[in-house]
Amino acid sequence: MNSNSFYDAKWRDGEFRPKIMAYYYKQWEDFHMGFHQHDWTEFMYVISGNCTVETNKDVIAMRKGDLIMLDAGVPHRLIVESGSPCRMLNVEFGFQPCDGIYPSMNQMANHNPMFAKLLEQRLDTIVLRDYEDIQVNLRNLVFELDLGGEGKEQGREMMTNLLMSQLLVRVGRLVAVEAKNSTERQIHHYVRQATEYIHQYYDTAIQAKDIAAAVNLHPVYLQRIFKSNMNKTINEYLVDLRMDKAKMLLARTDVPIIEVADHIGLNSRQYFSMLFKKMTGISPAEYRKSKNTISSWIDYEVEIVDNI
Repeated sequence: MNSNSFYDAKWRDGEFRPKIMAYYYKQWEDFHMGFHQHDWTEFMYVISGNCTVETNKDVIAMRKGDLIMLDAGVPHRLIVESGSPCRMLNVEFGFQPCDGIYPSMNQMANHNPMFAKLLEQRLDTIVLRDYEDIQVNLRNLVFELDLGGEGKEQGREMMTNLLMSQLLVRVGRLVAVEAKNSTERQIHHYVRQATEYIHQYYDTAIQAKDIAAAVNLHPVYLQRIFKSNMNKTINEYLVDLRMDKAKMLLARTDVPIIEVADHIGLNSRQYFSMLFKKMTGISPAEYRKSKNTISSWIDYEVEIVDNI
């Protein structure tokens, strides 16, 4: 790990605060930078246009509003295509001993669990997509960096370092939010796969372990996330689906009642009848009779209308 890495333990073990080492705006066009690395951590923010940032591990398409944070020592290069200019703000920052009222890395980590988690993750590259609060923070930071004039230097340094601390805490928060959202999206994906499998194979003797195997998850974990997302267990969902299919067969087809159980994946006709009555309050025969009565009444009404 680079000795100036954002994640080096010495910045947190002692009392160090962020310090901006360099910054610049530039509009790039038809530019293919060679691979290089910086001694300090770098923020690259896309003000307008599009570009590509390539590291030794990844290729990242960037657009207006995107921010990338590259740790010290990470090889990278910028690519901007011809006819598609890209205006960017680059800020390099390191650390210096605390003085005055500046929050230290240690204080930020101790009082903000998301920032502490960010330091533990040791991400070489962080990409944040179009967050309004990041834009506001950077706009204020740039205003302070551009603030000139006699007697303003000390105040500018205080404000820029406070804003840098705020920016780093925001990055930690947003990385945590994106990680949570990513996990939730993955969970929803597994639950959706499970429900699709159930709908496809409800008419067979499937069990929770079969569904878990189909989506490549441990049965206990799948049961937990399924219940959390669907407000019912896998078995409850399967039973509800089978009963809905049974109602359809009883009301709309002439499939014999004794065969309905086979059509919905239950190998016991007695169990089917017991389960159906438990779920609906009436037997399968009574259900079919009630639906046939309603159907006959509707047909009779239609016949009267047609004869008028």
